[in-house]
Amino acid sequence: MQVKIIIGTVAFMISMMVLGYAALREPGRLERYTDARQGRQIEMGAHLYDANCATCHGVDGKAEECYDPSSGEPIGCVGLPLNYAPLVCGDLSLRMEAMNWEGSKETFIQSTLTSGRPGTVMPAWAEQFGGPLRPDQIVDLSKFVLNWETEELCSQPLVVYEWQESVEEFNEEFPEGDAARGEELFLSYGCTGCHGNLEDDTSALVGPWLGDITERGAEQIDGYSAADYVYESILESNAFIAPDCPTGPCVGPPGAMPDNFDLRMGENPQDLRDLMTFLLGE
Repeated sequence: MQVKIIIGTVAFMISMMVLGYAALREPGRLERYTDARQGRQIEMGAHLYDANCATCHGVDGKAEECYDPSSGEPIGCVGLPLNYAPLVCGDLSLRMEAMNWEGSKETFIQSTLTSGRPGTVMPAWAEQFGGPLRPDQIVDLSKFVLNWETEELCSQPLVVYEWQESVEEFNEEFPEGDAARGEELFLSYGCTGCHGNLEDDTSALVGPWLGDITERGAEQIDGYSAADYVYESILESNAFIAPDCPTGPCVGPPGAMPDNFDLRMGENPQDLRDLMTFLLGE
């Protein structure tokens, strides 16, 4: 009987030692498993990116080199850069701040992939919105984009564009504007959602109609030209609250006009020049 007790005790102690050893190794095993799974997701995301995204955002995500998928000929990149510090660096990246995003960086990217950006060339990619990608593929693609967040990229100081004090200084920096592109930007930045279209003076829903902004803009603030007024209104939306909204006097500050266009357009200041050319014809 005593022998059985001794054998049982020794077996129990050995079992506990084995379990204890396994428990000590478990965090490392889980970490290796997690790393391996994430590696596979990034690899799958890379294939998805090459097949679906590189045409607009560039072969390396920098929106510098894009190619026609059918001919292989170089074309202009129409998408924003993704391998880009203001998008992937920091818990709250500059692009998330510009979009007033309150969630995580991963959900920000997944949301953009899922439903796209209405009014822009960015389509919805998720199946539930008519796109070609399954939910797991959306996750894989977002993992690949986030993989560009490297120490080398994020150790470089972020350069936030410093807007010129006056529209005259701005026009000296960007002397040429493209009205046709400005019209596209008026849609892609969501301006039509509040201000309607310039051909229909009854189309504005929230903000003032801008079809007559060349005349009315010069009357809003003493000493301001229409260009002064538009420039300040876009970059500092609460500096002056327009009194003539479609539903009555505009309230504020803060007003309904988003206050993040300085950050959003700071990624490509030429956008503001083209947009002003469209609105003002100059």
